[in-house]
This record gives sequence, structure tokens and C-alpha cells, in this order.
Amino acid sequence: MILVESHAGDDHLAPVRDALLARGHEVFVLDGDDVPTQVGLTVEFEGSARPGGGPSMLLHTADGGSVDLSTCTAAWWRRPRSPRPDPAIADGDAATFAASECYEGLAGLRAVLPAAWVNDPVMEERANRKLWQLHVARCLGLTIPHTVATSDPARARTFAEATGAAGTVYKTFLAMPSAWRETRLLREDDLGLLDSVRHAPVIFQELVPGDVDLRVTVVGDHVLPVAIRSSAAQYPLDYRLEADAVPMERTQLPEPFSRLLVRLTRKLGLAYAAIDLRRRPDGELVFFEANPSGAWLWVEERTGVPVTATFVAYLSDLDRGHRRPGARRSVCLPCEQNMPSGTEATLTPARASTPDRTPGAGTRRRAARTVARPRRPTPA
Repeated sequence: MILVESHAGDDHLAPVRDALLARGHEVFVLDGDDVPTQVGLTVEFEGSARPGGGPSMLLHTADGGSVDLSTCTAAWWRRPRSPRPDPAIADGDAATFAASECYEGLAGLRAVLPAAWVNDPVMEERANRKLWQLHVARCLGLTIPHTVATSDPARARTFAEATGAAGTVYKTFLAMPSAWRETRLLREDDLGLLDSVRHAPVIFQELVPGDVDLRVTVVGDHVLPVAIRSSAAQYPLDYRLEADAVPMERTQLPEPFSRLLVRLTRKLGLAYAAIDLRRRPDGELVFFEANPSGAWLWVEERTGVPVTATFVAYLSDLDRGHRRPGARRSVCLPCEQNMPSGTEATLTPARASTPDRTPGAGTRRRAARTVARPRRPTPA
């Protein structure tokens, strides 16, 4: 069985779910916002020791049914929502406490779920950190922009003076829906605002010249690159503002570089990532960031790059035990990534990629929960 943690507002949910059902997989969609009013949970451990045995795990649905998660072999963590307080609880503090307990219960259930995650929720949380991404990319030998993240106005000014106002861009750590900010060029009249960084750190980077950005989707060992003619956009610094209009096309990467992006994805503890790069005039590719839950439909619809089919095939293989990315997973201390037992990982360049493993399982009975087809969100 495949568990999907998502919600009806995500347009990637329906095409993936429907394709998995067409392949004969059992799929259950869990929206954290439905907990606890529409979905409850039970996790039970036997008191006596049983080597290799896990707990029983059930999700209870509002119609009186239940879903046995002990049969779950693959799980897709796709922009889930958190539990919200039950409106039946009148006391505000009690409602907050109850929602917190629901969150912790779900987090614990995920931790013991015998499934291969795409992506593992714990690893994705860390992989979302832009500074960690830059650190891992640089250690692997990728070129990154000169970067300073600081809440020190003096350091921000020093950086801006060194690169020049026309050669400095700045960005946020997190793209919040309520406070989304595009990448911006530091202008001369912005220099007087640098004192405000003392309120919250800002990421400053040298401007990377180039006419082409690349959006590279990595799914397991598959690398699906698209070239975006950002110089043709009205705002070349951040083509996302014109994602529906900026010219883009399928492209190819040198095989060694593709393998390097797969290694980067694995070093971040991910099975899926949408990676943003820029090609300099001399042809060198510069890494910007990796989005562990990046949207892909906007790229697929414009170029025909088969991300959905590749992603569905990957999840299908996980459910049927053809891949094994997490069998007896242990934590690698240097980078805290999930690794198969007996392997080692460092943040220095290596010659071989990390093996991809997960427990096997047979095909399950077909079942699904109906989810309305959602509208498209802003690409990220």
C-alpha cells in the first residue's frame, strides 16, 4: 500500500494518485488537516519483546472504516498540512494542546511506518535549509555563488561593497505563502535599508551572470533537466514570476554532472528534488538551491518532460519492492542522512553513489480515498 500525505489544494496529487490506481496499487491519502475530526489513529505495541516485529498501526476514518498501515511499503510526503484544533474544544489552551498531541502522534506514527518515504519527513525538513544545501553542494564539488547570510548590518555592507550593488542579490530563507519574496537585486537606494537585517538574517549572494537557468528534477536515479531562457523574461533574476510565459525546453546534461546531482540528492537524504541552476557564459553550471517538494507540473506541461510518469514508476517500484532505499536504515553521523546499514557517507567527494534500498512487499488490494482535483499553486 502507498500512503500519500497531501491535501486537495495540491494539483500534483490527483494525477499521481490516479496513475498509481491504474497500475493496481492501493493508495490512501491522508490530509493532516482532517486529524482528529475526520481521521483518528491507533498505534499499539505488544508488551513482550518480538525481534523484528513492529507495532500495529491503524487510521480510523469518519465512515467507521480503518486503514491498516502495517501493509504500507511506500509513502509520499507531498506538502502535507498539520492537524488543527477540534472546534468542539471550547477552551483555547486545551484546543492547542490537543492539536499538538495530534501532531506528535502523527510524527511518531511516521517514524515507525515500515515504508520507503519520498521524501523522508525528517530528512526533508533538514534538506529544506538553504545553508545546508549550499554546504553539501560545495562539499561535493558543485560551484555555488559567493554567499553571506547575516543579521550583522556591517557584514552586509562589506559584502555589498565587495560585489557592488549591481552585483549583489538577496533572498529569503523560506518562501512563505503569506510573505513570498522573489530574488531581488540590491539597488543603490536599498543600501540605506541594510540596518534592518539586525531584525532577521538575510541571504546575500553575488549575481551569477547567464542567460539560461536550469530546472533539474531528480527522481531516484533519473535526472530530468529543462533549460529556461530566463534572459527573455521581463524579470530575469527570478523567472518564477513569469513561469507560464518564459521560454523553456528539454535539454541534456553531461552524464558526470547528472550523476553528481543524484549524489547531491542522496546526500541531502532525499529521493526526489527539484534543483535550480544557472549556466554562466563560459558554460559552467552554478547551483542555487534544491527544493525537496518542488512543483513539476508547470514544467511538464510546457516541455513534455515526463516527470509524472517517472515519479509514478518510482513509487510503484517502491511499493512492489523493486528498490530498497531504507532497509534497516541507520543514521550517518557526519551528515545525518538515512543510509543502509554497513555503508559510510561523508561530505567529501566520493566515487560511488549511495545504494538505494527499501523493504520489499507484494501488490496490495486496490482501494483509494476520493480527493477532489485541486487548482494549481504557484511554482516553487
